[in-house]
Amino acid sequence: MKICIVCPRLCHGGAERVAVSLANGFVARGHEVIFFADLYEEQTFVLDESIQLLNLVPQTKNKFKKWAGAVRLLRKELKKNKPDVIVGIMSLCSIVAKLASIGMGIPVVATEHDSYERPGSAPMPFLIKCYKFWICRMFTYVTVLTDADKKIISKRLRNVTVMENPLALEPIETLSPRKRIILASGRVDNWHYKGFDVLIRAFGKLVQGLKSKVQDEGWKLVIAGVWRSPETRTYLDGIAKEYGVLDKIEYTGFVENMQKLYAESSIFVLSSRYEAFGLVLIEAMSQGCACVACDYKGRQREIMCPEGQGSMFNVQSSNNKVELCETGILCEPDNVEALAEAMKKMIVDDEYRESVRAKAIGRSKYYSIENTMDRWEKLLTSVQ
Repeated sequence: MKICIVCPRLCHGGAERVAVSLANGFVARGHEVIFFADLYEEQTFVLDESIQLLNLVPQTKNKFKKWAGAVRLLRKELKKNKPDVIVGIMSLCSIVAKLASIGMGIPVVATEHDSYERPGSAPMPFLIKCYKFWICRMFTYVTVLTDADKKIISKRLRNVTVMENPLALEPIETLSPRKRIILASGRVDNWHYKGFDVLIRAFGKLVQGLKSKVQDEGWKLVIAGVWRSPETRTYLDGIAKEYGVLDKIEYTGFVENMQKLYAESSIFVLSSRYEAFGLVLIEAMSQGCACVACDYKGRQREIMCPEGQGSMFNVQSSNNKVELCETGILCEPDNVEALAEAMKKMIVDDEYRESVRAKAIGRSKYYSIENTMDRWEKLLTSVQ
């Protein structure tokens, strides 16, 4: 097949990283790939050299002119290259792809990379809701990341399927000793969405409860991810100072080689208030990290505890519960006490932590690029 992928950019974001993994996966299987992105932005992800990389947008600071120009540029290239199918990465690029291909008869598959519901603390904006529940009807097919989201949107869309994010990293074969690092990852400016304020408070409570052990063993919290706003760090550092753990938290900024950082860390925490999937979660699992995930309405459970099996124990300091699974610990989002207790369990129970590390590697293989490409080839073949 000749496949066109339309992506916002080639840097930083999880959806962009997925787009690159798919593009490289398609060419590895003998397909021809044309990749469109904003090439005026920084490029941190690497495409296979056989992929035709084209600029999606004109050079302008005006957003309307930028994306109107993207429709024009893309339409010109579509007429020239005549792809069999177009894959739009996230909402804006999916809309651009659909508008650019009007009258050409080219199927457009829109990929959704966030959830179809949000907590009360972060309500879904009206325009996003309109797109997800109404505008998405114009696409040939829509992919979502979890069964939880498929159940919501399938009431409105017929052509919707679950297409989990692919694991770009090769799962490790043997476990190795780790540094006393609790790792988290995500754009730091999006601290509310990623729950970094909750994570720092939970880490502060953890240190208060296990002060001698944390001090003696040298545990620290490492947050990997870019930030552009100084106010973000000021706010998060203020929380850390309040709990007396400022000297035990490290911010790495953008990390080019996350695999190395995963391989050094003992525990990985997904602290998001809401998350459609959690690409970093399966990456951390594949590299032998013992994972703790805040489970937003079953979405992270689908990754870590797909059979719905797990033992329960009560958090001592509250009436909340966390769930122990064979591949990690699930806890309630936006709950400092529950997250602190989950991290504590991982630190103090060496036997459980090591068992989780081993079994998580096996679970992560379901998301391998080979398995994911099988599912994508089947979908794209069906929509031609």
